[in-house]
Amino acid sequence: MEEENLYEILEIESNATSSEIKRAYRKLALKYHPDKVSEDERESSEIQFKKVSYAYEILIDEEKRYNYDQFGSADPQASYASNPFEQFYGGNFNEFGGNDFHDFFNGGGDSRNGGNRTHRQRTEDAHIKVEVTLEDLYLGKVIRTTSTRNIICTQCKGSGLRSSNAVSKQCGICHGEGHTRKIKRVAPGLVAQEYVDCTTCNGTGKIYRTRDRCKLCSGTRIIEETKILEFEIQKGSPNVGQIVKKGESDEFPGKQAGDIILDYTCKTHERFERKGDDLYSSFKLPLAEALTGFTKQVTVHLDGRSIQINVPAGKVTRPGNYIKLAGEGMPKASKSWFSSKKSGDLYLKPEIEFPRDNWYLEKNDLLKIRNILPSSAEKLDLGPEANIDLFTDFTTISEDELPTYESEQDKYDNRYQDQDQDPQCTQQ
Repeated sequence: MEEENLYEILEIESNATSSEIKRAYRKLALKYHPDKVSEDERESSEIQFKKVSYAYEILIDEEKRYNYDQFGSADPQASYASNPFEQFYGGNFNEFGGNDFHDFFNGGGDSRNGGNRTHRQRTEDAHIKVEVTLEDLYLGKVIRTTSTRNIICTQCKGSGLRSSNAVSKQCGICHGEGHTRKIKRVAPGLVAQEYVDCTTCNGTGKIYRTRDRCKLCSGTRIIEETKILEFEIQKGSPNVGQIVKKGESDEFPGKQAGDIILDYTCKTHERFERKGDDLYSSFKLPLAEALTGFTKQVTVHLDGRSIQINVPAGKVTRPGNYIKLAGEGMPKASKSWFSSKKSGDLYLKPEIEFPRDNWYLEKNDLLKIRNILPSSAEKLDLGPEANIDLFTDFTTISEDELPTYESEQDKYDNRYQDQDQDPQCTQQ
């Protein structure tokens, strides 16, 4: 489709001055203004009025006019738009020219056979973003939402007309093709063209009189529909996922309806951490119970059940131990044929609480504990002449308070990184 010459639209010469451009615009704007013509001529005048306004906007601006005169477009990047491959392949590359390569990479057909172009045959997908809880994923959840979308007009069946005898004219914007060309930048110094539905004729290539339009859709060929959609999240679904409703996005004549996609993410849980199909949690455990065994409620599960653990007397729970409850993790959303497990596992980590310093009431209490608890520590054989240095002034710190150390590789990288930096000027 050839682009119309902006100077011809304003009926002026290419060397016209700014004053001549303004006079031409005022004259034509008055001539084609939709409010100044009869109803039958209103639509064609509106098209011409838009073209005149666009031409004036480009030519009255010095920079845009310069780009238009140089490249045929007000956008300097459009200097490549006619065909970015022509500069590499020239006008003839074996039996293929630059247009063939350009059309191939931009979804066009064989340029030697008319250059048939493919257009988007599917409307845009619609995305809905929600947050869910770990309980929702454990138990399963149905999310209901109100959807408002465009559907093909039920009265005119997408024609936009009251009857089949309507009188039409060719759209002056797309010249009856139903689509217009847009230039988009795909990389620095490289642009490509794409074809989009003409908004003036709604992709039909034709303009109809107002009285011939469908009364329900006013000629737009589509109407709005509101409905309730349900998205079911299965038990054991992953923490991040999508649920797709096929064909529930906007409809448009001649196109396949896109999908409505529910994108969900799981919130951070206050008690449980999920790893695959397994769940991890922790609970406080006094030292005395860790040494002697216990029976206690340790947490509340995702379905509301209270989890009670019974550790028999005499069994010691040590720091770093986990209590594994098989089959009490997340349900498996998909069960493979070689695995009989229906759920993951639950791992409970006891956080053993040691007493505070100077917890005893009498020094005799310390002796009792020493006599009750077995001692397996071996004495060091230092020999009769070993020097012994007694320390009473020290501090006790946690693992988080330990210093951090730079690895030898990090030292090497940082040293050479400093050498690569530009030297700084000395202030005088």
